[in-house]
Amino acid sequence: MNTSSEMPNFLGRRQLLAGFGATAALGACSGTARRAAIKRPPLDRDPLARFRLFADASQQKWEDHLAEPAAGRKLRVLALSSGGEEGAFGAGALVGWSATGTRPEFDIVTGISIGALIAPFGFIGSSVDAELKRIFTDFGTEDIVKFSPFNGLFREALYDTTKLDQLITRSTPIEFIDRVAERHATGARLFIVTSELETARASVWDMGEIAQAGEYTLFRAIMRASAALPGLFSPVDLKFTANGVTYSETHVDGGVHMQFLAIPAFAFTTARHREFPDGEIYLLINNTLDPAPVAVARNPLAISQQALTTFARASALSSINATSLFARANGLDLFVTSIDPKSGIVYDPSDRFSLPYMTELFEYGLERGKSGTLWSRG
Repeated sequence: MNTSSEMPNFLGRRQLLAGFGATAALGACSGTARRAAIKRPPLDRDPLARFRLFADASQQKWEDHLAEPAAGRKLRVLALSSGGEEGAFGAGALVGWSATGTRPEFDIVTGISIGALIAPFGFIGSSVDAELKRIFTDFGTEDIVKFSPFNGLFREALYDTTKLDQLITRSTPIEFIDRVAERHATGARLFIVTSELETARASVWDMGEIAQAGEYTLFRAIMRASAALPGLFSPVDLKFTANGVTYSETHVDGGVHMQFLAIPAFAFTTARHREFPDGEIYLLINNTLDPAPVAVARNPLAISQQALTTFARASALSSINATSLFARANGLDLFVTSIDPKSGIVYDPSDRFSLPYMTELFEYGLERGKSGTLWSRG
């Protein structure tokens, strides 16, 4: 299933990107026409307020989407970060943690980018571990994406993600989404973050509420949108009808705004939660925070990719530090895990979603989870 021979090397990609400038005018014209046809909801009256809030929302908006805390138990949060194919580590870590019998049920689970694909499984719990493992160890490049250079020149992205859409649909049947709704009914919350292209705002989606409403297509589209790497994967148009009017918004990878959603602060600081101040936050980072030096090819794509990777890691580290300060100030326990740079697992950036690489990362995460060495105090 690993199709590295079909994937372009950095030089080939650089030559392809050079052609983008020559065709930018064509893409801009078609994009402008498409955007002009989109009917957008007014910014001050969100018809999807039942299903989402914005990342900068007020305390009252957060309270509308949070349940009453359960008496006599800690509030537990699991935050799953972005990371592309490194999500195999997070999937393996959860499955390995389950094997110890100590993995808790989480009151709040959040996911961004690849974390958004894992989050519903982490939310339902250990009973769906087999399917989570299958996603990261049975499906490689040819089952997820197809490199389509002319797609990138004349459409929206370098990769055709039709098969990824199909994989998400197969992995989240109606029965699966109904189980998300069942957990939501108990007071647990599942949040996924996307970035809206036109307004540059981050949407935090209340996936359990969407599941309860039976909006199965919207549920899957949000998972797909949160993992839509700009330029590589096509943006996702989220369509919905309110008061007889059909609207559409274009969303991309939630990692554009943040690497993970750890707190959210109001989950711990609203008046109704102060009676139960204890809590645990688990940050599962699908990346290496302190990587070993690597040789970077001297071409535009290789340099820009390394720069973006550096930016993502720096953003994650900054957010971890902020979360650590918040946890200490509010008497919370913080636990963090990430890929150890000494793991010895080598990533080839020219071979996206390589099955051998993801399988090795999954097994590494699995062993970390089983051995009890997964979490460090933050």
